[in-house]
Amino acid sequence: MKILEDKCALITGGGRGIGKAIALDFAKNGANVAVSSRTKSDLDSVVKEIESHGVRGIAITADHSTIEGVKGCVKEFFNFFEKCDVLVANAGMTHFSTVVDFPLEESVKLFNLNIIGTYALIKEILPSMIKEKSGRILITSSVQGNTYFGSKKVAYATSKAAVAVMGKSLQSEVRHQNIGVNVITPGAVDTKMIEYLTSIGQKSGNLYPPEYVSAIYLFLASNLAKKKYRGRVINQQALFSGLYQIQNNLKATAVDFKITLNSLKDQLGKETYTLLSKNSELAQFLLEKDFEFHSAL
Repeated sequence: MKILEDKCALITGGGRGIGKAIALDFAKNGANVAVSSRTKSDLDSVVKEIESHGVRGIAITADHSTIEGVKGCVKEFFNFFEKCDVLVANAGMTHFSTVVDFPLEESVKLFNLNIIGTYALIKEILPSMIKEKSGRILITSSVQGNTYFGSKKVAYATSKAAVAVMGKSLQSEVRHQNIGVNVITPGAVDTKMIEYLTSIGQKSGNLYPPEYVSAIYLFLASNLAKKKYRGRVINQQALFSGLYQIQNNLKATAVDFKITLNSLKDQLGKETYTLLSKNSELAQFLLEKDFEFHSAL
């Protein structure tokens, strides 16, 4: 049995990048998937790939920067699926400009999409999950605003810090409803967004394919993620950096994960060791993939 067999998922920002990778990972693992964004052609292409895995897919064109767009998306989702087992709030926009240079109208649009759109989406979906007494909510944040606080990213970093807090607070609110909430903070990922940012001067370092990052969402959406994972913020960049060291030593020694982790405790440092130890099931799940992690991010 596939790990998301017969689950129904809604993924915003699902037409490309991380959202598309999540949608296809979910479909390969048995989930029926709705993808939503503003670009119909992107969504239609993704749905064809979703359905090639023998599951149901639907494209929902919507502007998630507006309340009307969010409500319309959720209404269309429930016209197609009876329940929402997994919600991935992934839609967002970014910028690379100073506070002075970034037009106020654009910052309002960014906050509406990244913060209000995420909040509204959760608010619209949550009653169904409460009724079912089950559900997973996965929110895409960023290392910006949580780990790094660079210049020319003030509005974006603020919005991503906000949704991280939103996720942690929400978990406290639904902790007795059998609903799990997680926040994922991706670093540099090879997407069209990064291509654009690089073209206007942002430095992003070595990039990971979206498929590497989507595997984190797959794990958290499944029953592989036990109750102890609920409410956690997963720092993808720090996790992958630690896995690089583990992976190299596993190849060299051929011993198991826990032995390798403990043998590298001093080398990894307290913070990375704690991250890998606390999320050992996720770490091992990722190591089982055909991924090549790297040190310079």
